[in-house]
Amino acid sequence: MKSPLTSHPTIESILLAHQTQLGADYTKYRNHVYRVFNLAVTLSNPDEENYKALAIAAAFHDIGIWTANTFDYLDPSVELAGIYLKLNGLLHLEEPVASIINNHHKLSTYKSNNIVEAFRKADLIDLSFGLFKFGIETKQLAELNTLFPSLGFHRFIVKQALKNTLLHPVNPLPMMRM
Repeated sequence: MKSPLTSHPTIESILLAHQTQLGADYTKYRNHVYRVFNLAVTLSNPDEENYKALAIAAAFHDIGIWTANTFDYLDPSVELAGIYLKLNGLLHLEEPVASIINNHHKLSTYKSNNIVEAFRKADLIDLSFGLFKFGIETKQLAELNTLFPSLGFHRFIVKQALKNTLLHPVNPLPMMRM
C-alpha cells in the first residue's frame, strides 16, 4: 500500500454536507470511510474514473444509517449518491457507484466487477478488524488504524445490529446480500 490518503476533496465535501446528520458520529464515520477507501484503492489499483467512483461510494456507502435513521440503509445511501452525481454532472458514474454501495455487504465474491469486489473486501477487512486481510499486511492495517482510529465505530455498528435484530428478528441484517 502506498502512503494512505488522509484527505480527498470529494469525500470531504460529501461528508461536510452531511455533518449535521452524522452529528457526534461524524469523525468515526469519516475514519471508516478513509480506511475503506484506502484499502479499496490498494486492492484494485483503479483508473481515474474508478478512483472517483470509489471516493464517492466510500463517502455514501453507509450514510443512510444517519440520513434515513435506519439499519436498512443501502437504498437511502444509493439514493443520496445518485442525487450527488446528478447535481455534479457525474451521472456516468451512477452504475458503478450504485453497484459498489449495493454490494459492499455481499457474502460471496462479486465476480463481474473488480472495483466492486475490491470495495467489498475493503469494507470486510475494516469491519472484521483485519481478521480478513485479502493480502493486506498487518503493518498496513495498523498504519490505517493509527491514522484513522475507530473511535467507537465498530461498537456503534454492533449496537445498531443488535437493536435491529430486536426490532426485526425475521430480517436482522437487511443490508446483507448473497
